[in-house]
Amino acid sequence: MKNLIAALTACLAFAALVSGCGSEEEEPSASEVDTATQEEPTAANREPADKAVEVSMKDILFKPESVTVKSGGAVQWTNDDPFEHTVTYESGPGEKFDSKTVAGGDTFEQTFTKAGTVKYICTIHPQQKGDVIVE
Repeated sequence: MKNLIAALTACLAFAALVSGCGSEEEEPSASEVDTATQEEPTAANREPADKAVEVSMKDILFKPESVTVKSGGAVQWTNDDPFEHTVTYESGPGEKFDSKTVAGGDTFEQTFTKAGTVKYICTIHPQQKGDVIVE
C-alpha cells in the first residue's frame, strides 16, 4: 500500500509539473497576436473611391484609347511625350472641354456627368483619338 501511495504521489507531482510548464504549441490569445503581420487595408494602400482613371498621351496615341467611368467620375490625361498634345471634346453627351496645349509631363483632368460615349481628339495630331464611356 505504501508503494501505491508513493506511486500516486509521484504521478500527481509529475502531472502538476508538466501542466504548470505549458506547451510550446498553445494557441496565443487574441491580445498576443502580432497585428503587424496581418494584412488589413489602410488608408495609405486603399484606392480612393473618387480617383481619376488615368490615360497616357504617348507615341501620338491615347493609351488606353477607350476608358470607362461612372457618372461623376474623372479621367486624368498625362502627356508622356516630349511634345505638346491637346485633349479636346469631339462629340457625345455632357459639356464640351478643351485642355488647350498640354506640355510634356503635364496633366489635364475632366469630370464626366452624363451617361454615354464621349469622343475626344488631339487637335495637334488629328489621328490621335479616344473615347470615354460614362455609365
